[in-house]
Amino acid sequence: MVQVRPFARKKGVIHGRRTALVQPPPDAVVPRCEAFLLCGGCSLQELSLAAQRQAKEQLVLEGVEPPEHVVVHPIRGTDLEYGYRNKVELSFGVRRYLSDEQHEAGLPIDGVFLGFHAPGRFDRVVDRGRCELVPEGTNEVLTILREHLSRSAHAPWDVRNHTGFWKHAVLRETSLGQRLVAIYTAEPQGDEAAELAAIARDLPVEAALWFVNAGVADAAIGELRAQLKGGPTVEEALGEVRYELSATAFFQTNTAAARVLYDCIGEAASAGARLLDLYCGTGAIGLYLADRYEQVLGIELNPDAVDDARRNALRSGREHVRILCGKVEDTLPEPREGDVAIVDPPRVGLHPKAAAWLAQAPIQELVYVACHPASLGRDRVILEAGGWHMTDLWSVDLFPQTGHVEAIGRFVRPSDD
Repeated sequence: MVQVRPFARKKGVIHGRRTALVQPPPDAVVPRCEAFLLCGGCSLQELSLAAQRQAKEQLVLEGVEPPEHVVVHPIRGTDLEYGYRNKVELSFGVRRYLSDEQHEAGLPIDGVFLGFHAPGRFDRVVDRGRCELVPEGTNEVLTILREHLSRSAHAPWDVRNHTGFWKHAVLRETSLGQRLVAIYTAEPQGDEAAELAAIARDLPVEAALWFVNAGVADAAIGELRAQLKGGPTVEEALGEVRYELSATAFFQTNTAAARVLYDCIGEAASAGARLLDLYCGTGAIGLYLADRYEQVLGIELNPDAVDDARRNALRSGREHVRILCGKVEDTLPEPREGDVAIVDPPRVGLHPKAAAWLAQAPIQELVYVACHPASLGRDRVILEAGGWHMTDLWSVDLFPQTGHVEAIGRFVRPSDD
């Protein structure tokens, strides 16, 4: 039981911040992070991993609402509770978010900061020296960035006044121990390039990139201005497949749990002549399962991810993998009988045109991977109206300490029998 103070109402949903814990949950554990409840990214730290997964299983069932005949499999995941996140996006800022106790102690709000945005506050960051979800190597890079920021002659970006230089930092660390940092800034006005070069020399990374965002959007976007150190990518591995990852390309942020997820997808998907890998990102799923198919056709909107996927296919000797760049709903191929489709759409689910195409496509099997179970639940109705039959439902916990969970649904077209 908790006390909550509302701070916003969006689309009929009231958002609030916890102000007091009245009664702890059963089998409560002590949160590891000093910023627990401030940044909002790891709101389940007071629950044991078993309790988190029990709640996530229920979340999947409520979101998907599977028919009674569907086989519901127990939730899966790894034993790694912290230090699993291979990519984080941080914001530079001139105002920080303080707890009630820090306010009462008179700590200043204005200054030079680097951290995550507080919930509901685009203009303030939670300034902490480390994140418990990332590996120690990433925290080491974060420490050095903060040290340079404290000595910099250039101010962080002020999202209210649209002034300043430093905007965002994206950090990647692969399971092979390679690290990449991408720094996003406003347009330089003087010696900023020399300062960035000095920062890159001090960073224990394989790749350091500088992007310039000349607009005012509060997002890690921009044009590549310079490769400050190393090449533009780092290498990741899942099973026997090696992947090159750029700063902007999508890849599952929990590498160890991604293998659990892909093994689960492989359990759901039958072998066949052709695999359609829709919303394929860097091609990770299709490449992981490619040996089971004569052809793999991936479709992805992000051109950087497409470039990564094509390189990854060549490097791994999977010449039968082809990647198309475009919106899935505008790039769908002519379906073939016996095709197997795997879809991994964004949180909002399938585009209506893609959902309608899949509902009617005469293909053999469909595996739907959802980072938002309710989207699978909504699209399930569309697919079943087209004659699909849901047979199995899996849950995979990719993000311990958070409320996110992956759901995988398997669909077949019933035989005439």
